[in-house]
Amino acid sequence: MGIYLVVADRFEVFSKQRNVLTSSALRQSLGGRGVVQLKGSRFVAGQGLSSEQIDQLHDMALELGYVEEFRHWRAWAEQEPASVRLSHKRKKQNVLISTPERRGDVFVAGLLLDANNELMLDHLTGQHVQGMVLTEACRQMFLAVTERFHLADFQSVERYFVLNEMAMRFLAFAFPLPAEIRYRLLEMTQPRPDRVDVHADMEVWQGEQAVAGMTVRFSVMDAKLIGVRECRLAASALAAQLQWLRRRLGIVPVENALGVNL
Repeated sequence: MGIYLVVADRFEVFSKQRNVLTSSALRQSLGGRGVVQLKGSRFVAGQGLSSEQIDQLHDMALELGYVEEFRHWRAWAEQEPASVRLSHKRKKQNVLISTPERRGDVFVAGLLLDANNELMLDHLTGQHVQGMVLTEACRQMFLAVTERFHLADFQSVERYFVLNEMAMRFLAFAFPLPAEIRYRLLEMTQPRPDRVDVHADMEVWQGEQAVAGMTVRFSVMDAKLIGVRECRLAASALAAQLQWLRRRLGIVPVENALGVNL
């Protein structure tokens, strides 16, 4: 008997630690085929489980009479994922943070891992959470904080985030355990009504230590204006590549072959 943290099957290596179970191992135990003593133990939903899995396992347990054992099942899974508008992600399994909240001069969100996240479908080795997952979580954090708290005077409804500089640091391994991202705004200026420039720093905390961090500079601009500029730059980049290909393949441009300027 004891307290068991239940994680996604993708964290099978981590589940070899004492007091950790995969969702499949818990499901087998609920079906009478596991090695875990259910009666008198306590179970808590951990990282990597989808909301559907959390609900299904909870319902199974209650139907079998394990009310006390699952009383704190959602103790670490109560946070709501950030919305599409805040996270800039369309599929909920790709959202890695909860809705940011303000704590004094710091903004905080929980790290939420779903085993079906686009960054976790491959290259999952060992027991720790990959650095690219933490990088994307920090990226979503600065998007969400800015969208929710810092664009009240921004005149454009449709906005575009332009990343100017990003420096990621990794301080320790992060594991599939509860963690939070702490965001600090270092500087924000609004040189004109349709542009905001931001300099910020954030850290991923797990337990009593920071395990990763990011310093970032970015701009928020009018999406329509950026769209026009982006289209021009795309056309220019394509023209340059076509010119390089003509030289490489020895193709004479049409205007030279015809002797006219087309």
